[in-house]
Amino acid sequence: MSLSLVNGRLASSIDIDSRGLAYGDGLFETVLLSQGRALWLDEHLQRLCHGARRLQIPCDLAAITADCARLLVGFSAGDAILKIVLCRGVVARGYNPLPAETQRIISLLPAPASSRQHWQQGVGLGVCQTKLARQPLLAGIKHLNRLEQVLAAGEMQRRGYIDGLVFDEAGKLIETTRSNVFIATAGRLLTPALDECGVSGIMRQQIMVAAEKLGLLVKEANIEISALYGADEVFICNSVIGIWPVTKIECMHKAAGPLCRRLQREFESHFYA
Repeated sequence: MSLSLVNGRLASSIDIDSRGLAYGDGLFETVLLSQGRALWLDEHLQRLCHGARRLQIPCDLAAITADCARLLVGFSAGDAILKIVLCRGVVARGYNPLPAETQRIISLLPAPASSRQHWQQGVGLGVCQTKLARQPLLAGIKHLNRLEQVLAAGEMQRRGYIDGLVFDEAGKLIETTRSNVFIATAGRLLTPALDECGVSGIMRQQIMVAAEKLGLLVKEANIEISALYGADEVFICNSVIGIWPVTKIECMHKAAGPLCRRLQREFESHFYA
């Protein structure tokens, strides 16, 4: 069962003139509720505010936080998804971002199916032919325009893959259709640089912090497909699934390695309490 607040009021629909609907003019966050606890909610809200500053969309953090708390009252057990959407307010037709009341949509949604099998056994990935356009002004933030990801995910669905690796126009690895990527080579962790496109994921940030605390070398870098195939380990992550080892890329087989397993142990209680 879903439950939503639109600007603080219970609702099941939004204004047809919403700029989020018309232009993707907004941002969103997807927060896992694990056993009733909102996982890294503060970090998600910080990223939302950062993205809002980048897009020059007013962000009333106090109102958003209050809406989240209202939906979570009485939700003390079980798993679910808390989705937060922030749109530039409804204004007259046209691209110009004129001042208007910001639209906030907070929803409580059913939890996805358990991914423990993928956590333990890993997943196979395809390589997407769909490329990500480079746009530094939008790089890192989780804006509403996800058409590139929709096209790439559809491509992988038709080919029978659960997810796929996505590159930019210059051939640099960026992410999968819905997750960030890490590779391990000679005991060192690398993750794609996201200064020109891609989403800087909350789970990615948490892994980088944990890796440094564990004494692991971790670096953002430009990664091409040759480095990906030559890596000792590959794993993907986001704040809903946690960490999944990659055991196959197209016809290339991989193994769930020790660095991935070590990081999984750091976070397993967050996803499988």
